Amino acid sequence: MSEQPIDRFVDTWGRMGPLWGVSASVARVHGLLMASERPNCLDEIGQRLSMSKGNVSMSLKELRGWGVIRQVPQRGDRREFYTCEPDVWKMLFSIMRERKKREFDSVMTGVREAVVEAEKSPEGVALERMKQLERMLGTFDLLADKLLAGESQARTLISFLTGSGKEGK
Repeated sequence: MSEQPIDRFVDTWGRMGPLWGVSASVARVHGLLMASERPNCLDEIGQRLSMSKGNVSMSLKELRGWGVIRQVPQRGDRREFYTCEPDVWKMLFSIMRERKKREFDSVMTGVREAVVEAEKSPEGVALERMKQLERMLGTFDLLADKLLAGESQARTLISFLTGSGKEGK
């Protein structure tokens, strides 16, 4: 693939990153690895994206934490090379699991704790709204857990809901 579509993809993915809770730099590194035909080392990534080694290194560390890239050995080369998860659905589910764990679960815990505290001195409508919110978020929590428990079942459900008949492919 020529460089122009890759650059366009990397820039687009970089703009989307902050919407998903990651920095543009992290998203651009991820975009490059997704659009690359072969694994890339830190130096190659930095040079291609005009990023410092430190920034690339931190981005790679974060992407490994999200479970969307992995280190792959290259015979005869001591440098560390990286490639992205080849299955975009697995990548999506890894991101969704991490986002839920890092963001939603803490909100759920905070709301539950607030309701318990508020019940010590119940005061009408506000407490009832908080309980409704807790129940609603609890429902979303259960749905997310079921959806994220098995990618195959989730893909089938997505296919059913969208009417595509393609199991999310």
